Amino acid sequence: MARGESRTAAEDLWGDELPTIKACATSRQFRQGELIFSEGDVADYVYFIESGKVLIFIKKFTAEEEIKTLGPGDYFGEMAVFYKDRRTASTRALTDVSLLSVDKSTFLTLLKKERAIADKINTILARRNEELLLKESVIDSTGMKGRHFHVSIKGDPSLRESAFTRERFLNIVDEVMPQLQPRLEDLLINCGVYELMVHLNSGEVHAASVFNPFFEEIHPANKIVDESYVDRHFPRIAYQDKIDLIRRLYDVIAADQRFTGLPDHFRKICTAFYGNWEALTPDEIRTALSRLSMLRNIPNFYLRNFTISVALDAIRLQFNCDGTHIVSAADYERFVEENVTLV
Repeated sequence: MARGESRTAAEDLWGDELPTIKACATSRQFRQGELIFSEGDVADYVYFIESGKVLIFIKKFTAEEEIKTLGPGDYFGEMAVFYKDRRTASTRALTDVSLLSVDKSTFLTLLKKERAIADKINTILARRNEELLLKESVIDSTGMKGRHFHVSIKGDPSLRESAFTRERFLNIVDEVMPQLQPRLEDLLINCGVYELMVHLNSGEVHAASVFNPFFEEIHPANKIVDESYVDRHFPRIAYQDKIDLIRRLYDVIAADQRFTGLPDHFRKICTAFYGNWEALTPDEIRTALSRLSMLRNIPNFYLRNFTISVALDAIRLQFNCDGTHIVSAADYERFVEENVTLV
């Protein structure tokens, strides 16, 4: 490079490897807003950015979730080359962009021959795998409580459009709701149950216990209101002891050789989750369950099923319009205040 010439971002990142990349690449230009490829497309090229910016994003139900914005010197499209030959995300030009495109076969040959390029690609690939995995999860995967989130998922349009015209009938859960709420609270706070899913239309209560964590029990709601029935089916345990047992299970998994043999990016995410994990507090459980009657009595768009887990800071609510909302404990009260019309 002649004295006084400035280096480009690509030259700063790739240094002496840039001429090697350019020698096997084709220059391509995309206009602002143009889609470069879509999630699910067959992988054909890896792209290196010479100028401009691109947005990497995924579709999460009906919304776009941004993964990262990339600029000069960055590259993208390599993940699909290594994994299943299908694009794992979509890419759009944020500005007019100039790209160097390297076809899949040439790119793989290049990595075999050029160790310096392969090392840089592999380092960034591991980080991108972790970023994508975290973004693709509907619910936060860090294990940390107190983060604000609210995911809204539209359901079947036919159910949504007919919600105002369908006649509603009270069922067995509506009849026992005043007795059911405190019993559900008792199960989560004073028994081995760590997760409950209440099907308000069918009257089913699905329960998962720390004493048999991979099995889901199903009980009739009208039986759950019977204290003697609960005592027969659900052994009691102090809340803190239950939390300690969950932590112990995470520790056992983390120490197992099958866990240590997982891919680095996946193991790193799980390890962070185990280390940061916090359970819901008894007060958060009480607050969530105390709103069931209110949510069930919303005109037209009333609650159909409800899921709460001690182990996950995410309360799931599905309504008769088939729409689903997943909210953190921190946002639950706000959601109720903003969306519930009292009758």
